Amino acid sequence: MNRYLNKNPDHVKFLDMARLEVGFKVNFFAMNVEEIDAVPGTAATRAKYAIQETISRLERLANDTSKTNDAKNEAAKTLFKNVTKEVEQSIKSIRSYGDREAEAAKNRAFDVLSPDVSKGAIYSEVRQFCREQAAKGDPDWPMRLSELCRSDLDTARAISAAPGFLSGVGDDRRMHLVTNALEVFAPDDVAHMNHALEVGKQAERMEAGLNKLGKAMFSSALADRASYSRVDVDAPLIAPEAGE
Repeated sequence: MNRYLNKNPDHVKFLDMARLEVGFKVNFFAMNVEEIDAVPGTAATRAKYAIQETISRLERLANDTSKTNDAKNEAAKTLFKNVTKEVEQSIKSIRSYGDREAEAAKNRAFDVLSPDVSKGAIYSEVRQFCREQAAKGDPDWPMRLSELCRSDLDTARAISAAPGFLSGVGDDRRMHLVTNALEVFAPDDVAHMNHALEVGKQAERMEAGLNKLGKAMFSSALADRASYSRVDVDAPLIAPEAGE
């Protein structure tokens, strides 16, 4: 007897894996909940339990002798709607946390490179020096500039505070220099930003996993056929009188 309604070997394998810890990580949430903030961790755990319970009910549904195959697929469709509602709440919480924390960490990091208002003249001199060096065409200058931005905070602030052409570099090159400087002068904030972005990506993974779950759980054609053929035994047996 089939364990599930869908006999496709790939779908059976997915369902068998998804109910396990390793399968949940592969298909829904790859990070260890013990190593992340409680907000996304709790959301991921709720989704995991909901998915595992859904698959357990699906297995029992497949062996329900009181239902036809069409009725089983219709019931499985309803079961999927219920788990979707639960998992979508987790997806919303995970994505919101990732976006919020990444933005906050990015702002803190860039605050480190905010210019000192008392050093405006120094920043201008730094940018002029950079322009002059770039104009000379020295092949070693790009590397030296990278090293300066990673070793001298005033240089990094000068480059960050103005359009790239004022320092003799393009906008993409300027952003690359600024990003490298942030890794040195705001390492904790950059690390937290990257971590939050990775947490946020799990929302997309969970959405993809949920889509696979629906395809594996039931046949839409059979579920719809059950709905179309159903007889409403509670419908009135006598046509209502006019005006009622």
